[in-house]
Amino acid sequence: MAFQVTSPFDNHKVLMPHALVLHVNPSNFQEGFNQKIERIQTRGGFVEQHWGHELTTLTASGSTGAFMNIYNGLSSVMRQRTIAWDRYRDLFDLFLNNGALHDPFGNIVLHGNIMLMYDRGTYIGSFRTFEVEETDTSPFSFNLSWTFKVEETLTKFSLGQLNRGSPQFQSQNVNLTAPITRLA
Repeated sequence: MAFQVTSPFDNHKVLMPHALVLHVNPSNFQEGFNQKIERIQTRGGFVEQHWGHELTTLTASGSTGAFMNIYNGLSSVMRQRTIAWDRYRDLFDLFLNNGALHDPFGNIVLHGNIMLMYDRGTYIGSFRTFEVEETDTSPFSFNLSWTFKVEETLTKFSLGQLNRGSPQFQSQNVNLTAPITRLA
């Protein structure tokens, strides 16, 4: 799973020089689809109005990588000096800013959108919740969970495409098993 900040004017243009790639992929990833229904009580009974679909909600949970330092090994005291801590802080800062880019003085210069890239597709949206839990069952990592509200779906792979293997554009690759002829 990876994240990127996109331009508010064009969701296909990224603003950051590189994507934030999670250290460990989530252990649980769910897509939630809800129908927007409004129920109004009148003198004659209830009236239901169906407005279509609400925005898709993506929910993910997992853990950070192990807080391992090359000098101390697994550590909960020196965890701020590990790669897993840096990736956790990057994701937490992405949640706090939610696509806002700041100048050196702390002022918001531009407020973009968050792009979430995962196996099932590429989505544009924003974070709604972010929870961090430290338990004694996993003392050298954090358990994370977050909710992401999708405003636009850029790419979507159905479960049927995922079960069949690679997407269609992968079938256009050249045959690498053919014998290679060398020019003398």
